[in-house]
Amino acid sequence: MTLLVLALQVALATAQPVADVDVSKMKGDVARLAWSPDGAEFYIQTVERDRVGHPLAMKHYLVSPTTRGLKSVDQEPPWAATYWSWKSGQTAPGAAAFRIEVTQEEQTVSATASPSGGALAKGGSADPSVGTTVEDVANAAQQTQKMLVSTLRVKGEAIGVWVNEPVIPGFTFGWAPPPLRLLAFARRDRKDGGPIIVIDQSGRKQELSGPKAAILPAFSGDGTRLAWLERKDHKKFQLMVADISGQ
Repeated sequence: MTLLVLALQVALATAQPVADVDVSKMKGDVARLAWSPDGAEFYIQTVERDRVGHPLAMKHYLVSPTTRGLKSVDQEPPWAATYWSWKSGQTAPGAAAFRIEVTQEEQTVSATASPSGGALAKGGSADPSVGTTVEDVANAAQQTQKMLVSTLRVKGEAIGVWVNEPVIPGFTFGWAPPPLRLLAFARRDRKDGGPIIVIDQSGRKQELSGPKAAILPAFSGDGTRLAWLERKDHKKFQLMVADISGQ
């Protein structure tokens, strides 16, 4: 397998489904995907969260490509925790200068545009037919709210955006293992996932052919395969795996 050197040279082979993941039969939402050291097993974590996104309870599952089924286990295996620590880190493994920048910005938005024009703007009496009564103005003001927008960026590229919710490192992205200096991320423009893009330490990037509604992209420990969860509907995913190589 040719070592991956530049994102512009990356090729993804035809993906193979490994297992069906039905969240309606599990508790919470999928939060982690990890490879075992030998690449023969996967770990999936689901998390139940409160209304503001803080975790309440976690569930743990192992997936074997042989049986294509999920097995519930009591806790996260040590190997999965080790994998996740480098997969979701702020810097690329073995390349501290290749890092994720985190910014937070408070934005003020209004669910309904503030009334303008009409009789009040002209100094006359309110005309309910044009939506410029004092009550309309008050209601619009009450709908104005502040949002905290947290953004993760690599080389100027936004790889994850969270609005009024805690950032989940590793959910939208996954570092490649050393000596590779690559990051794969799935756009979070929509809640249902997106295509997977690979970016290198020079900022060069390439969208991979195949994934359409992916979350949790994850390189294997040797960097020769890529796994992700492909959304099929609101509650169902397929765990997909494909060889990835340099051309």
